[in-house]
Amino acid sequence: MSHGHTNGWQRRRETNWQTTKKVGTLIGDQEDIERRKQLSSAALVKLKNVWLKGDKVTNNTKLKLYKALVKSVLTYNCGTWAPTQSQEERLNAYHRKQLKEVLSIKYPVKITNSSLYNKCNERPLSIFIFESRWRLFGHILRRDSQIPANQAMSGYFVTEGSKFKGRPLTTLPVVLNRDLSRIINSNLQLKSSHDLEYLRDEWTKLLLLQRGFEKQPRRPSRSTEMRKALRQVSQMLAP
Repeated sequence: MSHGHTNGWQRRRETNWQTTKKVGTLIGDQEDIERRKQLSSAALVKLKNVWLKGDKVTNNTKLKLYKALVKSVLTYNCGTWAPTQSQEERLNAYHRKQLKEVLSIKYPVKITNSSLYNKCNERPLSIFIFESRWRLFGHILRRDSQIPANQAMSGYFVTEGSKFKGRPLTTLPVVLNRDLSRIINSNLQLKSSHDLEYLRDEWTKLLLLQRGFEKQPRRPSRSTEMRKALRQVSQMLAP
């Protein structure tokens, strides 16, 4: 067996973990995204067969059913994903396709993306994933530094072991760096454990972005602050 074939076999062996399922989620992002698409597609077929036939069900009710029974399947644990921009675009397109199915919008009828989102009271799925990712990240940062999730993040910066050649993988630290540059024009980059500690200290400030909650006599709950701050971020990212 040639050296090239040996390296290829070893590379495939090292990526077997991507199809491992934990808490209902495949560890590999691409694998989990494709599986989520399949599961949500099956859920939509069942929904159409039972609830979405004919004109007896209003569009408003159809959309509520879709969000509760289909979108929730598609976005399950999406806060753990680290999608590339092309993957985000494909997810947005897939989401729009499902919305059109729910509303029975078929060729030759045409509708712009913005009109579709407004009609369905929806946003690009990539924004929903962004919010979920930062909600999860903020929850971890607020926890004790010794919990497994924080230990794993600190261990990410330990530069030990050999790395395979080729294009760097899109990982959560890479995507979080991208998010930081988009939401606060920050020069901060997650390249060391020191940066992680700094971000942990700055997390509350991010939650209070453009709201001035510090000046309010009655401080709202942390979850309320997060929802409001993320709403501001979503508006900043909206196309």
